Amino acid sequence: MTDQDLFSREHKIIQEAEQRLQSGDFRDNVLYEPFCELLEAYKKLFRQTKRLVKMGDRMQSDLNELNSELQCHKEKLAQMSYVDGLTSIANRRRFNEYLETEWNRAVRTGLPLGLVLLDIDFFKQFNDHYGHSAGDECLVLVARALSACIKRSSDLVSRYGGEEFAVILPETDFSGAKSIAEQIQTSIRDLGIVHGYSRIAPYVTVSIGIASCVPDEKNSHMELLEVADKQLYEAKEAGRNQSRGQDGLDRNQT
Repeated sequence: MTDQDLFSREHKIIQEAEQRLQSGDFRDNVLYEPFCELLEAYKKLFRQTKRLVKMGDRMQSDLNELNSELQCHKEKLAQMSYVDGLTSIANRRRFNEYLETEWNRAVRTGLPLGLVLLDIDFFKQFNDHYGHSAGDECLVLVARALSACIKRSSDLVSRYGGEEFAVILPETDFSGAKSIAEQIQTSIRDLGIVHGYSRIAPYVTVSIGIASCVPDEKNSHMELLEVADKQLYEAKEAGRNQSRGQDGLDRNQT
C-alpha cells in the first residue's frame, strides 16, 4: 500500500486547502493568515506522520526477519538436541522418544516393531591401544555403516551410548529385523578396521541383540528394549561377533 492510498483522506484535505488558497477567494479575509499557518502546521504534522509510518513499517519488517531467524535457530537447536555430536546420527534422547512413539503407533495399527542393539566388541582395548582419536573415528565409521544398511526413512539409527548403537525398525517382524542385523554385521566386518587387541578377530566386530513383537497396551516399549538388551548380553556371553534374538516379549523364550 502506497502513502497515497494510506493517507488518501489527508492528501485530499491538503489539495483542497491549497486550491482554496490559490483561488484567492478569501485572500482579504481576516482568517487568511491563520488558515495558511494552520495548513502549514497540518502539512508538517502530516509529513512527520508519514515518516513515523515508514519507520514503523521498517521496524515491523526487521522484527519479522528477526522472528524468522529466531525460529530458524530454535529449530536448529532442537535438531541438535536430538543428534549425537560425534557420529551425527540420532542420540539416546531421540532414541527413547522415537521408540515410545513407534510403540504407541504399533499398538494402534497392530503391526510389529523390531529393535536391534549392537555393541562394538572389545572397544575399550581398541581405545586404550590406538587412542581416543582412533576410537572416535571407529565410532563414526560404524555409524556410517549402520546408516548405509537402513533404507527406509521410518527406521532410526542411533548411538545408544558409548560404543553401543540401536536401530528401531517400525512395521518389521523378527525375520526382517534379523535380516537387517545380518546386513549390519557383514557391513561392519567389511570395514576392515584393524583391531589387533580383539580376542576374536583381527578387525572390528560387533555383537547384536534382536527383538521384535506386536505391541499391545498390556506391555511397554521398555520391555522390548529389555529383551533386546538381554539378547545382546547373551551374544556377548556366547563369544561375541554374533547375534542373538527373540521374537515376542516372553522372558523365557530363547
